[in-house]
Amino acid sequence: MEEIFSKERLLKELNNCPSYEGIDPVELAEKLDKLARIGRTEDGGVSRFPYTDEESQAKQLFSEWMTEIGLTVKEDAIGNLFGRIEGENPDLPAVLTGSHLDSVPNGGAFDGPLGCISSLLAIKALIQSGLLLKRSVELVVFVDEEGARFNNSLFGSRVLMGELKKEDLMKFKDKNGKVLYQAMKEYGFDPENISSAYRDPKEIHAFLELHIEQGKKLEAEGKNIGVVNGIAGPVWTSFTFYGETDHAGNTPMEYRKDTVAAAGEFILAVEKMPRKFSETAVATVGKMNIFPNGTNVIAGKTEVMVDARDIDESARDQMLDVMKVSAEEIAQKRGLKIIVKEEVKIPPVVVPDTIQKAVRAAAEKNGLTAISIPSGAGHDAMVMGKYVPSGMIFVPSHKGKSHSPEEWTSLTDCVNGVQVMKEALRRLANH
Repeated sequence: MEEIFSKERLLKELNNCPSYEGIDPVELAEKLDKLARIGRTEDGGVSRFPYTDEESQAKQLFSEWMTEIGLTVKEDAIGNLFGRIEGENPDLPAVLTGSHLDSVPNGGAFDGPLGCISSLLAIKALIQSGLLLKRSVELVVFVDEEGARFNNSLFGSRVLMGELKKEDLMKFKDKNGKVLYQAMKEYGFDPENISSAYRDPKEIHAFLELHIEQGKKLEAEGKNIGVVNGIAGPVWTSFTFYGETDHAGNTPMEYRKDTVAAAGEFILAVEKMPRKFSETAVATVGKMNIFPNGTNVIAGKTEVMVDARDIDESARDQMLDVMKVSAEEIAQKRGLKIIVKEEVKIPPVVVPDTIQKAVRAAAEKNGLTAISIPSGAGHDAMVMGKYVPSGMIFVPSHKGKSHSPEEWTSLTDCVNGVQVMKEALRRLANH
């Protein structure tokens, strides 16, 4: 099985890799590779889903790594994994850091695992430095962040913050009909005791997560570190146009009530809207349903799904209001009916200035360039940020590739990320 960092590639990358006290680039590369081998696909990607043998193997390996560096390790009732190092004053709210080890189908080796390994190696370096921290630092590996198996993303962090109850576990099923509740029991967890996995936000001083950018901005601008200033809240809205289903050959153009044409006009309007409201707003039509979906049939019904996001909730909602007006105007002009329905609405999370400053200062102290950047994707930090001060560190993604075997971040960027995490954790733990 080919290594993520082959010997040739590793030697080449080491020539340009920065040197930081307590951080071993080879160890980082080896740990990434060992995790990537668990659930490796024929395409060189990773498929590692919650409550499976592959996930259990990955968590066991990571648990051993935490124990090796001196952390006190425990796993809660639903499978969130923790490793803790006590501070000078254990009674103070702790600093949490970490990410996830599960993947999307045939995903990459960096999304999730790099965040976990970065937190691990940053804590290891702090321990080796002999520096005493006022606050305890706790590494958390959240279970089921991606939601790839049970369609319930950000599961572990939502349970930690008390958003889910035992009854909710019966609602989620995988493609084979396996209920989440049962899958948890089969792997030795205690869904009946889900409430014990709740953590009082008062016990948490801050949460910090490192992640690959999953976009192109850092690489395009030649910057080392992204200081995440907010995590965009998505709204998924269906716009369904109703017209008349007719024969494609026998219906003159002037007599048609074509819902696909209306949808096309609407999609072009959606594409132009975001920059009118915010520099960080985005809007995407990634899904359409056409009825009856025949080549020689004028569609009498077309559903368009819009994903609209921004870190500015007001700007996002204003954009949605304009979308609705636009859809209604297009429908009216074409003699159609339109029905609009909000399917999902999640508020954005703003990263507190204190955490942004800690990350930026950590980058500047090490001579690294940093820019403010929003996170368009959802992460566990989005859930945590609703209850406790939370932030993120981004490192570059080569060509913006993510959720695929092509996902790649250079060893230099990985090591820079660990160093920034190390310094930011030190600042937060001593704040």
